[in-house]
Amino acid sequence: MSGELPKIVNKSLFTTYVEKKNAEEEAMKIKNRIDQIRQEREKILKKIQSEDQKAEQIYRHRLELQLKKEEKIRQKVEAPPPFSLSVSRAQRETLKQIKSEMLLRKKTEVKEFRDWHKHDLKETKLQRSMDQETFRSKVIQGKQEEKQANINTLNKLKDRRDKIRYDVELEKDKVIKEKIDYDQKIRELEQLEQFELSNLQYTIQRQNQTKEKVNLAQSLPPKEFEAKFVNGSAKGQQHQESS
Repeated sequence: MSGELPKIVNKSLFTTYVEKKNAEEEAMKIKNRIDQIRQEREKILKKIQSEDQKAEQIYRHRLELQLKKEEKIRQKVEAPPPFSLSVSRAQRETLKQIKSEMLLRKKTEVKEFRDWHKHDLKETKLQRSMDQETFRSKVIQGKQEEKQANINTLNKLKDRRDKIRYDVELEKDKVIKEKIDYDQKIRELEQLEQFELSNLQYTIQRQNQTKEKVNLAQSLPPKEFEAKFVNGSAKGQQHQESS
């Protein structure tokens, strides 16, 4: 009996260790999901930063090309014509018209570039908003999954605790039943012991009587011995058989 009681304690400790191990693994899975969400967010932020830099580089490059082109045209227009000492009125009007056309073209190209840049920024902003919305949805989904995982973990832990209690109760019932069986066996053995003691006492009495019989057989006349023991033993035997 005393050797089985520690087994209950060991079993409870082992089950508790398994329960703790499973909880740690579940927590690690949740932590890994959180890390994945954070990594995804970092990727999106880097992508947004890269797109912003790309738009800025395109804008500066095209603006630089446009300025260089305008400078070349301006230098070409303003340069005095070779082999010419004077410019006629018609030529001046032509140059004036060319300058006006160039100015109008410049304004048109600048407006087109600004419109393109505005549209590109709008698309980038829209894409960024979509990325943020996607990230926000992933975060919400991750929180919901984490919440559900926590609920599942708590339910599993509760089921395991209930099972541990149930197993412990079964073990307790088993130990109690074994103790009751042992108690019953002890009572039966005690009764048997009393019975055997009574038999022993009766046997000792018979031994003493036999010793006395031997002594009297040596000291009493045969008729007295016969009257005392032979007839008496027959009566005693009949009484013993009847009892």
